[in-house]
Amino acid sequence: MKKKYIIAIVTVVILAGVGVGSYFLKQSMNKESVATMEIYTVPSTDKVFVNGKIEPEKVENIFLDATKGTVDKVEVENGDVVEKGDTLFTYKNDQVQSQVEQLELQLNSAKSQKEEINKQNAEAKKQLEDLKKAGLENQMPQGGQMPNLGQNAGGEISTGSVDEQIKLLEKQIKALKDKEYYKVTAPIGGKVILAESSTNPTQPYITVESGDYYISGSVNEKDQPKIKEGQEVQITILSTNKNINGKISSVGNTPIDNGVSLAAQTGAQGGAGGNMSYYEVKITPDSQEDLTNGFHVQASVNLDKKPIEIPKEAILSVDNEEFVFKNVDGKLVKQVITYSPKEGSEDEVIVSSGLNEEDKIVSNPTPNMKEGMNVE
Repeated sequence: MKKKYIIAIVTVVILAGVGVGSYFLKQSMNKESVATMEIYTVPSTDKVFVNGKIEPEKVENIFLDATKGTVDKVEVENGDVVEKGDTLFTYKNDQVQSQVEQLELQLNSAKSQKEEINKQNAEAKKQLEDLKKAGLENQMPQGGQMPNLGQNAGGEISTGSVDEQIKLLEKQIKALKDKEYYKVTAPIGGKVILAESSTNPTQPYITVESGDYYISGSVNEKDQPKIKEGQEVQITILSTNKNINGKISSVGNTPIDNGVSLAAQTGAQGGAGGNMSYYEVKITPDSQEDLTNGFHVQASVNLDKKPIEIPKEAILSVDNEEFVFKNVDGKLVKQVITYSPKEGSEDEVIVSSGLNEEDKIVSNPTPNMKEGMNVE
């Protein structure tokens, strides 16, 4: 019995020793793998930063015009998207309406007068036919029944003057009705913004913004000579931290007043003091996605078009997939890349996609490295 206890104790001691030894061996291996990692930082290039904000390409403000009357009906709601020529709202001119009503009374009176003349002509014709039937046509009174209106050659009372009066009144009414209601249409296609109040004549009643946006920015006088139209830029939307690409569409030569304040609003690089002049820069984004009117951005212009170069030995290839390990917050992260050989060098390659400036990668990776390993 005693012998069994001794054997059990010895077994426990051996297993514990193996476990402790494995732990320290593993720790030693981890330390060795961490210690042998060499980190390469992708160099950054000289840049110019353009601070700005997103604005619509076209903006049309529509103000109320009291001479056209008062707003009768609004055909759109805030946020609607309209096409050029769509009706936005309609004016109604009450003064014109009053004139129309007066002319319509005159028109009705003229039409009644014409009806009365036609009625008298019809009655006279009937009397004449009755006399003819009785053989007493010679007893028909001479002249018309309404001498003031005159008669035609057949003895009927003429409606010519009344007809002319009716035509003139109808023409006048039509011309006035065209002024009674006046439609205001969209001068451009885009999104509709309705005013919160329609009582302030100095504020737009309706604003139409085009659906395509650009970046309106500024640079200081030191950086203005360094950039030019057509240069590619990388744009960061500060509120969402999203990145898009674009091109400089114009660089101004006249100082602007809002350059300093705009740089201060973005709180970004490139905002110098008030003793510098600022110049307008317009940037056209490659994509309209994720753009919101008024959002602040910072665009960077690479002055040196030097490509991203990394050591060739930093690349691993597994199952026809070529990648590097990035150091992200102290952990290894696998990053697939595309690259091409660097002319005149066997030790470096040119990366066309997958890496950015200031990325940190392992320059001497080994096949046993895995994502998630610590980097110290």
